[in-house]
Amino acid sequence: MNNRGDGFEWSGGHPALDFVNTLDERPSNEPIENLATYHDLVRFAELAGLIEPPIVKPLLRLLGPAPSRIVKGARRLREHLHDILGAKVSGRPTRQPDLDALSAAIKAAHAARALVSSRSGGLVRYRWCSPRTPEIPLHACALAIESLLVDEERTRIRKCAAADCDVYYLDTSKSQRRQWCSMIGCGNREKQRRRRAVARN
Repeated sequence: MNNRGDGFEWSGGHPALDFVNTLDERPSNEPIENLATYHDLVRFAELAGLIEPPIVKPLLRLLGPAPSRIVKGARRLREHLHDILGAKVSGRPTRQPDLDALSAAIKAAHAARALVSSRSGGLVRYRWCSPRTPEIPLHACALAIESLLVDEERTRIRKCAAADCDVYYLDTSKSQRRQWCSMIGCGNREKQRRRRAVARN
């Protein structure tokens, strides 16, 4: 459920899951594309905390074929992740082309960063080699995907139990029994459906 009023779905509990949820209203015949433009991709990466505010404005000023190509690449990357998550929750084998696509994107993202001295007390930190190149938000999303898939929290990835909802989220509840992307939306709706079904019987 989006309670920020910015058009994105933030039920995922992890930036990579919020990224895969940017295609809203799955699995309907008319899903809503929230990464329609490069501007949308940059906004998402900023709001998800994947890129630093100082580099956002220069990225939003970029024009030409490169930003258009990159947002299309981001949508393809998102769908590869969606297919991998779908395989996980359904018990199907993960397709190698999906893994290869993610591996290539993650490798490119790491190549776009370098270690520099930290000014905030730490020893070193990563910095984008060229922070004004249009690929930065795509790279940032790829690194978030890597974090999700190799982190131990990957065992907590769930899909909303509502039949008409394809939102993925991290189940951080103590009982590990969370069923819905949100109780206000899908949870209440599914409970109402069940009550009506019981009443009819």
